[in-house]
Amino acid sequence: MILSLLRPLLLIALFAASGAGPATAQQSAAAAAEGRPDNVATLQELIDVLEDDKAREAFVGALQKAVEGASNPPGDDVGPGAADETLGKKLADVTRQFAERSVSSLLVFASQLAAAPATLSQLSGEEGEVLARAFRDLALVIVVTYGVFAIVRLAARRIDRSFGRRAATAGLLEKTFLIAASALLDIAVVVVAWGAGYLAALTVFGELGRMDFQQTLYLNAFLMVQLAKVAVRTVLSASAEDLRLLRLSNAAAKRTSRLFALIISILGYGQLVLQPILSQAVSVASGQAASALVALVALVTAVLATVVNRQAVTDWLLAMPGHSVRHRQLRFIAARWHWPVLAYFAFLFFVVLIGPSDRLFSVLAASAQVLAAIIAGLVISDWLAGAIAKGVTLPQNVNDRLPLLEARVNGLVPRFLSLLRLVVLAMVLSLLAAAVGLVDVFAILQSRIGLAFSGAITSVLAIMLVAYACWLALTSWVDYRLNPAFGSIANARETTLLTLLRNAVTIAIVVVSLMFSLSQLGLDIAPLLASAGVLGLAIGFGAQKLVQDVINGVFIQLENAINVGDVIAVGGTTGTVERLTIRSVSLRDVHGAYHIISFSSVDMITNHMRDFSFHVGDVGIAYHEDVEDARAALFDAFDELRADPALGCAILGEMEWFGVQQLADSAVIVRVRIKTMPGQQWAVGRALNGAVKRIFDIRGIELPFPHQTIYFGAGKNGDAPPAAAAMGASMS
Repeated sequence: MILSLLRPLLLIALFAASGAGPATAQQSAAAAAEGRPDNVATLQELIDVLEDDKAREAFVGALQKAVEGASNPPGDDVGPGAADETLGKKLADVTRQFAERSVSSLLVFASQLAAAPATLSQLSGEEGEVLARAFRDLALVIVVTYGVFAIVRLAARRIDRSFGRRAATAGLLEKTFLIAASALLDIAVVVVAWGAGYLAALTVFGELGRMDFQQTLYLNAFLMVQLAKVAVRTVLSASAEDLRLLRLSNAAAKRTSRLFALIISILGYGQLVLQPILSQAVSVASGQAASALVALVALVTAVLATVVNRQAVTDWLLAMPGHSVRHRQLRFIAARWHWPVLAYFAFLFFVVLIGPSDRLFSVLAASAQVLAAIIAGLVISDWLAGAIAKGVTLPQNVNDRLPLLEARVNGLVPRFLSLLRLVVLAMVLSLLAAAVGLVDVFAILQSRIGLAFSGAITSVLAIMLVAYACWLALTSWVDYRLNPAFGSIANARETTLLTLLRNAVTIAIVVVSLMFSLSQLGLDIAPLLASAGVLGLAIGFGAQKLVQDVINGVFIQLENAINVGDVIAVGGTTGTVERLTIRSVSLRDVHGAYHIISFSSVDMITNHMRDFSFHVGDVGIAYHEDVEDARAALFDAFDELRADPALGCAILGEMEWFGVQQLADSAVIVRVRIKTMPGQQWAVGRALNGAVKRIFDIRGIELPFPHQTIYFGAGKNGDAPPAAAAMGASMS
């Protein structure tokens, strides 16, 4: 039993130690196929060992011992000191391996490049005869397929144009539906033509119910080529401008569509029809040479188109919405976009020359993914740029109720759409990196760190959006309550409290959303909250004035002492309250000066607009006038005020007569008082003064003014010259 276990083990060990490669393995397989006794006996013993459970376990144990013995030969030092390699040795090993791989890759590349002309040398005169015969057999199927395709597409073009006319005035959702319907209609045209070709090949041309190999190749190639062209037509839409996904002119769309259609036809029919036909009818090498030649023709076509249209593409990139032509980086990229494209075409050229055919197809598939990612990114970026330029327009009834909502939404939406454009750009670059094999971004995102990072970013964005929605809802509700055109009119106190509520809740939303965002990013906010408490306590001790402002402001608001729009006297200043916060009040005086007064400096507040007001009028009359005549004139002036429609609504009661208030130096002061609406006492007082002046003048009641007595002097005998004579003498 031991010998039976060791024999296959020794054979495997000798095979591994001798460095046998694939050639040795093929020789062993050939020998086994020829029925050599030694190999057959050995393989039979190995099969017997693997079928027996106990023998298989012993065999695995023997293999493990052999591996351990090979990894630790007797002469090696396996102590802890030998296991720990120095940093210099690791760096030396890495650089040595990199250099060896680089040189080896260069040698392989040089040898393959030197052998590249041999690929095209496989072509001979036989290929032309084979292709002529194949196309002669396929001619009728080609005529039927393309004839049906042209007729059905001509009929469907009218429907496609009607879709374009409807898309000119359609919204985003309807336009998307029309684009999808147009693409499905185009696909249906291709499928109908492909089905007609299959039906003709099975029933009309050739034996009934059977198809030739060449016919099957052509029909499959027709389907794939035309579906690829459908994708190009869906993006460019050369016949219907309003269905076009990219913002291109009609001429540019037609030119680009024809170019892509030509390249797709060359690659599709060349790789899916010519190459298989030549491989079967002539030789595999001839088919590979034809495949390389077709790929080179497509590459040359793409290179020529890139060089010819480089300036047109540059102008188009600079004219895209949302970009500024003065941006230096954008101008640099737009002017040199063709460099990386030509470099990529050069890479494809070497792949065609020195790479196997399967490598070419994988590169072309990656190129298709890259192109699809770029087109999708351009379409989405163009749509986002248009949305940013257009902005958000709300219905008129919403703007009437919430006049500031549209401005607030347009303040965030462009920034959010700009962020989405950056996300789209990052996704396109990720797809490019994954397609060319630089970085597998999707594998990184699916890893533990990638999932944690993407989840945290998504959570933060969701928190920010919810916070903004809550803030927008609160501010919109406050705007609606303060809008006098809808609902109940808010009084001054409601206006003040709603304004303070909006400010306080805004601060709370910002703080809470920031805390939640930091928590989602993995930051422990408990120490941050504790630090904030300690910092707040320190600030409270260091900023006692600010704390006093806040405390006084809270009690002032609780007592409803001040509201926005009130005329107050505070801190020696009188004015109208324009702004009120939790720590200060802002006044505008009669001269237009703006005053900000902190509540910590307020000892007394005089509010001239609480419930009602009084105008207290003091009117002076001459000493020789009758007080009763003055009283009657004052009441007549008041009656005139009551009859005035502009001022009558501001007077709340009859005028009160207080009588003689003061016996002044040159006048007798009488006082009256009029009850008015709050804030109207000054207007009523000014109107009363005007009416009193007019009535007193009519009735001859003197409004006194200060008198002055002039003394001209006297002689010893007591005589004094008359004033007029003195003035006349002086004048003469």
